[in-house]
Amino acid sequence: MTVKDLFRLVFKSIGLGVFFYSTINIFALIGPLLYTEEKTHFFLYLAGSLLALILVYLLFFVFIDRLISILKLDQGFDSQVVHLGEISTSKVFEIVLFTLGMINIVSVLPDFAHWFFMKFQSDVSHQSTDLYVQINNYDIAYNCCYLAIGVLVILLRKQIVKLLE
Repeated sequence: MTVKDLFRLVFKSIGLGVFFYSTINIFALIGPLLYTEEKTHFFLYLAGSLLALILVYLLFFVFIDRLISILKLDQGFDSQVVHLGEISTSKVFEIVLFTLGMINIVSVLPDFAHWFFMKFQSDVSHQSTDLYVQINNYDIAYNCCYLAIGVLVILLRKQIVKLLE
């Protein structure tokens, strides 16, 4: 593996993480769009998020070689070949995708348990201590989407790696 390949791998791994969370961030706009009267700033936020997503894709996946050349990251090393053993690019991407999926699942589980409990409480009890009982269904669906995305990323990581190469 050359030094340029190593930096290409590092930048693509960083880009994959940023792309993953930028994509998920767009789903956060569904609830506020449903419950607010003034939607202009949400559409501006959506446009900004989509623009950032496109820029991340272009920077970290399309123009990666140009970025490495501009930053001169592949120059100044004693050897142009880096020996990392039997590490392949696809295995590194699989580890990154598995980690992203697990982080997504673990980060949403407490929130999912809370909203599931609140939904159960509002179905059983006539009086609820929660002020936001009306949006329980949205929050449960939102957290289910996050869980599903995390599980799908873990299950389909080999197919995603094939798309990235």
